[in-house]
Amino acid sequence: MAGRVVSSSDSSQRGNGKQTSDRAGAHGSVAKRTPREASGVARSGAGVRSKDGDFVDARTMKPRKSVSERLDSPDFGGPGLFARPKVVNFPERLKERRQAHRREMAVRIAIVVAVIAAVVALIWGLLFSPLLRLHTDQITVGGTNTWVSASEVADIAYAQQGKSLLLVDTDGMEEKISDLPGVTSAKAVKRYPHGLDVTVKAEIPAAVLQVSESDYTAVDREGRVLNAVNASVKGIPVIEVKDAKKSLDNKAVKQALQVLGSLDEPMRQKITKVEAKTQDSITTTLDDGYTIIWGNSSQMKLKKAVVDTLLSKPDQLEGAKTINVAAPDKATIK
Repeated sequence: MAGRVVSSSDSSQRGNGKQTSDRAGAHGSVAKRTPREASGVARSGAGVRSKDGDFVDARTMKPRKSVSERLDSPDFGGPGLFARPKVVNFPERLKERRQAHRREMAVRIAIVVAVIAAVVALIWGLLFSPLLRLHTDQITVGGTNTWVSASEVADIAYAQQGKSLLLVDTDGMEEKISDLPGVTSAKAVKRYPHGLDVTVKAEIPAAVLQVSESDYTAVDREGRVLNAVNASVKGIPVIEVKDAKKSLDNKAVKQALQVLGSLDEPMRQKITKVEAKTQDSITTTLDDGYTIIWGNSSQMKLKKAVVDTLLSKPDQLEGAKTINVAAPDKATIK
């Protein structure tokens, strides 16, 4: 019996044809399903993994994660890739910072209060407490004479008692003391913690205004009356006037007082007579017979030098007894 030889190619074709028909049948069965049926299969199988060979419409599948969750997932890149950075608050740390700030403010306030209290205490201690208070029993007065009363000077200083030495006005005190008749200058020096030293430079009267043998008034070079009690006027130049009070307003008398007040004591004690007829003709007579015509009180330093030179060398005078230095550059004798 003749047999049929089947080649491998035929068998493969047959096999392929069978497989093709099987696939076609499978696809044909799937293709026969309507889209609604396919959609129903997809809906019924939502959330269930589809089997091999099933047709599933991906548009109907419910995603398991939202877009934001996927963006924030580590697989995608981590949180904040497409989002604004988030601020993470630490309540405990914030609480500690607030407490530290309160402590710092409390320390600053305490320091300010302490400084203010220290300043107030220092001011009170130096200005208002007994620490530097002036005591009257520690006020000393020096330099006065019979014509300048020490009690008058002390009264001005006593007006500052009870004050702190830091508040004692020494300049004002010196000015008031210098205004006293016979005082040419005054100096007040604080002696801590409670003392004050006052030193004055007092002068004897420039002249005595004599109205009569029993009526005389001592005055200084400024025309201020020196009210000394039982003070001797010996050695003080005398100016004879009709009225002591009115004469103090006379220009000639004022010039005479300026001239006499500028002379040194040995010269003043030699003066026996003073004439002040006009303000430019002040004249003094000395006990040795010499007459000095001073003119007015200008250039007294030069005038005194000329007179002292001439009197120290009497031979130059050639017996003259009058020296005129009203114009000191052209002094004359006769």
